[in-house]
Amino acid sequence: MIECIPNNDTQKRFLLGEGGRKELLAIGLNPSTANEITLDPTSRNIQTIAKNNDCDGWWLVNLYPLRTSNPKKLPKIADKELIEKNQKFIEQLFSNPKYNIHKVLCCWGNSIENHLYLEEQAKIIKNKIVKKLYSIGKTMNGNPYHPAPMTVNRYLGGINNVKLIKYS
Repeated sequence: MIECIPNNDTQKRFLLGEGGRKELLAIGLNPSTANEITLDPTSRNIQTIAKNNDCDGWWLVNLYPLRTSNPKKLPKIADKELIEKNQKFIEQLFSNPKYNIHKVLCCWGNSIENHLYLEEQAKIIKNKIVKKLYSIGKTMNGNPYHPAPMTVNRYLGGINNVKLIKYS
């Protein structure tokens, strides 16, 4: 069963996914339309990537929890309270026994470069995670690929060819 925190919130999302014994935690840029009822193409790809890489559960968090399908529409200046709440939420995933995070997938893409606070969040979160980090490949700018269907099909040969590779 898909879990979404918070439920029924069209403005923000801290977590989406479903639990398992070995879970993949994907860190994206910002949430789009997926919720507890309907997954979007990116979250469906993350679900498949988890399954194809030895994980029976998956979770999706983001560098910034504000919902928009166009990252260019994110605010120029981050809401400090929202960003701190998001950081704390992500940190607590690793200490909460409800979650069994086995692998961490960085997958925010090049749109991270549009807002300085997104780059700062990536550094902060990466430094706090003690698990090995993975990506599905890197962009020419060195950012981890975003698992959107277009990227997966164009650069990686389709979702069933996606393998996790070490990311630093």
